[in-house]
Amino acid sequence: MIKLKRASRRALAAGAAFALGAACAGTAQAARAPRKQPGADLVADFKLLAQQRPWTCPAPAPIPDLRGQGWTAGDASCAWQNRLSTRRWTWAADAAPGCVSRQAHWWAQAQASLPPGTARSVWQAGWTVHSALLPAEGGERLLLVERGRDGNWSATEWRWQPNPRPATRRWQQGRWQLLVDAVRKAAPPQAGAVAPDTARVQSVFADVLGSRPGEIGTEGMSMASGGICLSLSNPMPGQSKLPLSYNVTDSRLEQRAATHLQLSRQLPNAAWLTPFKLLALPATPASGAKFLATWIEGDRLNSQLWIPEKTGRHTLRVRMSTLLAPGTGAHPEAAPVARAKGVLEHELEAFASQWAARHE
Repeated sequence: MIKLKRASRRALAAGAAFALGAACAGTAQAARAPRKQPGADLVADFKLLAQQRPWTCPAPAPIPDLRGQGWTAGDASCAWQNRLSTRRWTWAADAAPGCVSRQAHWWAQAQASLPPGTARSVWQAGWTVHSALLPAEGGERLLLVERGRDGNWSATEWRWQPNPRPATRRWQQGRWQLLVDAVRKAAPPQAGAVAPDTARVQSVFADVLGSRPGEIGTEGMSMASGGICLSLSNPMPGQSKLPLSYNVTDSRLEQRAATHLQLSRQLPNAAWLTPFKLLALPATPASGAKFLATWIEGDRLNSQLWIPEKTGRHTLRVRMSTLLAPGTGAHPEAAPVARAKGVLEHELEAFASQWAARHE
C-alpha cells in the first residue's frame, strides 16, 4: 500500500471538492438555461428543417411579377431532391406606391395562382403577421408575412411536394408539420370583432376582387380598378330614409323619381351623374331589387348601392368613392369623370350580383 503524506491527502481532498463543486455549478447552470422548444428555429433555419445542407434551386417555382413594387427577393433554396423549397422577400415600411399596401399586394400576388373557385383571403390593414397553408400542384404551400421590430416587412414562402416513397414521405410529412405548427405559433389569428353586416360586405368584397389586390381596414375596403384607386365603405349606419321594396315589381318609375328628389334634398351640394335607378341584374338567379346613384361632391366621385332586405325592415347601404384630380369635380362632363364613373358603377354592379349569389 502506498502511503500518502498528510499534505498530499489534503490537496487531493481539495481537488475532489473543487471538481464536485464545478460539476454541481454546471448542472445548476444547465437547469437555468432556457430550453428551445421543438420547431422554434425551423421558420428561420431551412437547413434545420431539411436536415441537410440546402442548395440554390435549379428551376425555382414561378412567382408573380413583383418588380417595381419595392420588394427585394432572395434566391430560392431547395432540399429533398428539389421537393422542398423556400424563398424570402423584404420591403421597407414606407408609403405604398399604389392603392393598397405592399403587404396587401404581395398577399394577393402570392394567391394569384390558386385554382378558380379556391377561397382567397384579403389582407387586413391591422395585421402585423399572418400565415396561410394553401394547396399547390402536387403538394402544399405555406406563406408567412410579418413586420419586424424595425417596422420593415418580410414574406416567406415554403413549398413541399411529397416523395412517392411511403417511408420517405412519412418522414418528410413529419418535418413539414413541424414547420406548419411553428409558423402558426408565430402568426396567431388577429381577427377582431366585426358586425354581421360588415362581415357579409367583406366576404362579398373578396368575391368581387378575385385575384386582384385589395385591403380591408377598420373604416372600409380599398382596391384598384382600371388604374383608379377605389374605397368601399362599411355598411352605413342607421336606417335609410328612402322607402324601398325588396320586390322588383314594386319599383315604378314615378316612385324612383320621387325617391331621387328626396335624395337630392339630403345632398344639396351633389352634382348628379346617375340619378337614383333600379339596377338591371340578370334574371337568374332570382334576387331582390337593388338601387344605385352616382354623384360628385367637390372632387370626390361617389356611387352608392341600396340593397333592401326581403323582410322589409332594413336596407343595406354601401358607398364606393374615388378622389378625382384637383378641380376635375367642377367639370362633370369631362372624360376622366366619365371614365371613373364607369369604373365605380361597374364594380358596384359586380358587388350587387355577388351579394345576390351569396346572400339571396
